[in-house]
Amino acid sequence: MELSGVLNINKPGGMTSHDVVDVVRRLLKMRRVGHTGTLDPRATGVLPLCIGRATRIAQFLTQADKEYLITMRLGITTDTLDADGKVLSQTDHVDVDPARLREVLESFVGEIQQVPPLFSAKKHHGERLYRLARRGETVERQPIAVRIYELTLLEYDSPFVRFSVSCSKGTYARSLCDDVGRILGCGAHLYALTRVRSGRFVVDDALTLERLEQIVAEGRIRDVLIPIGEALGHLPMVRIHPESSRGVVQGGGMAAGTLLSFPVEVEKGDLVRVLGYRRQLLSLAEATVAGREFSAVDPRRIVLKPVRVLAGQ
Repeated sequence: MELSGVLNINKPGGMTSHDVVDVVRRLLKMRRVGHTGTLDPRATGVLPLCIGRATRIAQFLTQADKEYLITMRLGITTDTLDADGKVLSQTDHVDVDPARLREVLESFVGEIQQVPPLFSAKKHHGERLYRLARRGETVERQPIAVRIYELTLLEYDSPFVRFSVSCSKGTYARSLCDDVGRILGCGAHLYALTRVRSGRFVVDDALTLERLEQIVAEGRIRDVLIPIGEALGHLPMVRIHPESSRGVVQGGGMAAGTLLSFPVEVEKGDLVRVLGYRRQLLSLAEATVAGREFSAVDPRRIVLKPVRVLAGQ
C-alpha cells in the first residue's frame, strides 16, 4: 500500500523548501511529495510535507495560522527585506527607546495591510515576483489584509530585536520587519526566522532530515506519518446524520437539517471538516452561513458547499 499522510519536518537553514522535498523523495523513493507553503532558504522550523494521497490536502494546510520567532536587525534596509539582500541604506548608530519599540510592535496587533515583498513567491500575471525582481523589473503590488493575533517582544539588544508572532496565513515576516523599521525611522530587515507552528504542527515534534533518514532505515516511516484527518485538525468540525453520508461522498451540498452539529465560531466562507457517524472524515466543505445564524436557518437550506471529498483517504 502506498504511503499516505503528512510529515512534520524541521527545515534546516540553507536549504529551500524544494530542496527538502527532493531529499524526502529520495529517502521514500516516491514522487508524490509536496510542501505546504515555502520557507525562505535562511529560515528554519516547521515545514509540513504531504506524502502520497495526502498531497490532495496540501492547499488546505497552507491556510492554517502560523507562529514565528523573528530576529530583526535595526539600522539596515535591503532590497529583499532580509539579510541575504543588497544593502539599500545603513545607519551606523541605532538609538531606539525600548518603550517606543514596544509601542510600535504592539501597534501591529490586529488586522493590518501588507505589501508583499518584491522578492517573494507571490504571482503577478502568472509569474513569480522574485523572477521579475531578478530581471530588475519592479511592479506595483497591491496590499493584502492579514491578521496579527499576538506579538511579544522577547529581547532587545540593539541593533537586534527578538520577538514572537502569531498570525494568519499570508503574513510576511520580512514585510513586518521593514514596516517596523520605517515607523521607527531607522530602517530594519529580517535577520533570522524560525516557524514554530503551522496549524497543528509544532517545531518541538518536527523531525530533522537526519532523524527521518534513520527512521526510514529502520522501516518505521508509517509510525511518524500523520493521518489526513489529524493533519486537518485546525479546521472546525461539522458532524452529519448517518443517513446523509452517501450524499456527502457523492459531492452533494449539505442542508441544515442533515447536520448534527455546526460550531458557533464558524464564519461564512470558512472551510470545515465534515465527519460521519463514526467520526470518519468524509469531506471538506465551505460554510454558506455563520455558526451564530445556524439555529434560525431553514432546515432545507444548503449550509455547506462541497470543496473536496476525502472519504476513504
